[in-house]
Amino acid sequence: MKKSVAVLGLGKFGSSVARALTKGGAEVLAVDKNEDLVREIADEVTCTVCVDVSDKEMMNNIGLEGMDAVVIATAEHLDASVMALMIVKEIGVPYVLVKADGTLKGEILKRVGADEVVYPEEEMGARIANNLLGGSMTDLFDLSADTSIVKVPARKEWINKSLADINFRGKYNVNVIAIEGTAGVDGAPDPTQPINEQDNLVLIGKKRDLARFRK
Repeated sequence: MKKSVAVLGLGKFGSSVARALTKGGAEVLAVDKNEDLVREIADEVTCTVCVDVSDKEMMNNIGLEGMDAVVIATAEHLDASVMALMIVKEIGVPYVLVKADGTLKGEILKRVGADEVVYPEEEMGARIANNLLGGSMTDLFDLSADTSIVKVPARKEWINKSLADINFRGKYNVNVIAIEGTAGVDGAPDPTQPINEQDNLVLIGKKRDLARFRK
């Protein structure tokens, strides 16, 4: 069964999320008070509505009660985000993710009832900085506040040794979950197979342990 998600606020972040959800197979209701933004995305999502997300009466009449989740992407206006969050929670939406542009605003939104708060600009900035400072290590994505998945090219000391020989878990306190080689990605690498010079290893672990792979 397809998930139904409403995206409130169709700026760059909101419209990007709406499009990605649609491509992922979700039924998406895109909402904004700006008619131009609504018109721009109308052909790319399931349904669009032009309303002010802080208007309780109007919000109660757009079908949010049937949504599996709501994304509130109006970070530039905290009052609008808070009002939309309160309205959506009152309607009974089970999961609400809210965008914030600062930790103070994020804490306020959490106190009001947000199930999750994201900081896209801060997270992207940190990711870019980490990749620039990290040399050869590439951040793939965060699983939680302290756990990440990264990709690391094979190091000289690993070449022609197997995962079992190196013992990543014991030596580095991380796990190898995939190996990207010339033939593609192996999501269940053989622990006895030697690592090649062209291989990239996909690691999962605590950020403090993965930090040692930065040069």
